[in-house]
Amino acid sequence: MQKKYDWKNNGSQGYPILRGRRNADAVIIGGGLSGLSIALWLCKAGLRVTLLEGNTIGSGSTASCGGFVSLATSMFYHTLEQKMGQSVTAAYAQTQISALGALREIAGEAQKALHWRDTNAWLVAKNAREAQLLSLEADAMKRAGLPCTPSKEMHCPFPGEDGLLIRDMATLDAAGYVKYLTKRSEQLGLRIFEKSRVTSVDTNMVSTQHGSVLAPYVIVATGYPVVNTPGWYFLRLMQKRSAVLQLETNAPFDGMFFDANGDYALRRSYGGMALQMNLDRVGMSPNMIVEKEFEMAYASYLDGVSIDSTISGIDTYSADGLPYIGAYSKKTPNLFVATGYGGRGLIGSMVAAQSISAKILGLQAEGYSIYEGQREGKKPSRDEVGASLSIAGHYLQGVTNSKAPRCTHMGCKLVYRPMTCMWECPCHGSRFDDIGHVISAPATQDAQIHGSKRM
Repeated sequence: MQKKYDWKNNGSQGYPILRGRRNADAVIIGGGLSGLSIALWLCKAGLRVTLLEGNTIGSGSTASCGGFVSLATSMFYHTLEQKMGQSVTAAYAQTQISALGALREIAGEAQKALHWRDTNAWLVAKNAREAQLLSLEADAMKRAGLPCTPSKEMHCPFPGEDGLLIRDMATLDAAGYVKYLTKRSEQLGLRIFEKSRVTSVDTNMVSTQHGSVLAPYVIVATGYPVVNTPGWYFLRLMQKRSAVLQLETNAPFDGMFFDANGDYALRRSYGGMALQMNLDRVGMSPNMIVEKEFEMAYASYLDGVSIDSTISGIDTYSADGLPYIGAYSKKTPNLFVATGYGGRGLIGSMVAAQSISAKILGLQAEGYSIYEGQREGKKPSRDEVGASLSIAGHYLQGVTNSKAPRCTHMGCKLVYRPMTCMWECPCHGSRFDDIGHVISAPATQDAQIHGSKRM
């Protein structure tokens, strides 16, 4: 059996805090999958790149990456085709396929460091209604150029009425992948600074508490964009909680399995299995216990199961399901954003690396315009309007209650989660520790917590 890695080990070697002013060709904000992938691509092209991380490398959403490498993790292609047409869906599929190919190349270069394992993936329909929708999904995927095969012979431990097989996908060790990206980028000249939370972003200047970087290109690769305007992404994104459980079990199965509606992802891992549970929105159900959720929903289907470790994370979702990758706004062509992968960070971050590096280097980037934050002809969707109204409600609770702990991002009322001893913002997903120190973006300043009631 392979040695089991620590899910919470982000592999950071300890990098200095940014102090003073520095110059670079490009500065990247965020040391997760997106920031490191983009850095590698730009460093390969010979650019001088500086990366700023508010905490430590790989400590944000990347720390809860489950290592699933698949072109389909839920039913999405049919919905995308219905909303945006076949050409957009085909472009989406081709850019995803290109990203998968790039990941395979990196795995080949890294040899055994990533524990890359080729395997098949199944989308699993739990009932007859989902099976009908899965048939439509299969047709849409085929029209988009993504081969798939209906198959009931999936041997998934969880209940399944029908399945959709996608061959030649893969799994990897996410911690090993982060370490390799970091090491290879450093070999090519990347400068990394940790504990250097960004406090302001101008056209070509990024500032932290103790320093600044002057660069013609700025890439915001945080889980949630730290710049409010232009772009207005805080009105068009939402964040959901997820958890990855490392399980000890004798249940026999092979391959990867994804719930058709995106509730779970399951794969073999280090002699046991890794289960990713996709949960509710940040700030909701503060008293929920992940282990209890697992016991109620999944434990009965796994023979002799026990939980070895659990790590919780936050995934960022766009309203229409497509990530926001490209220029931050039409007015800021040299300021870029990469966010909204919806739990598909391994593939999404590679799409971002290929797209943004091509634009900075002046190369062809066919098909990637579908990800632009300011998409042509895009009007606010019902989901975006609904999210904005929900955010407005939490904001009003914060400003009208003088005793309520407020998020330093935009003033929304914070919610305390006793299981993790953290304060969460239900508007945009910022998190603070028990005494108010900021843990995750978009907030960049500590919150006033002392004396607040934990509820």
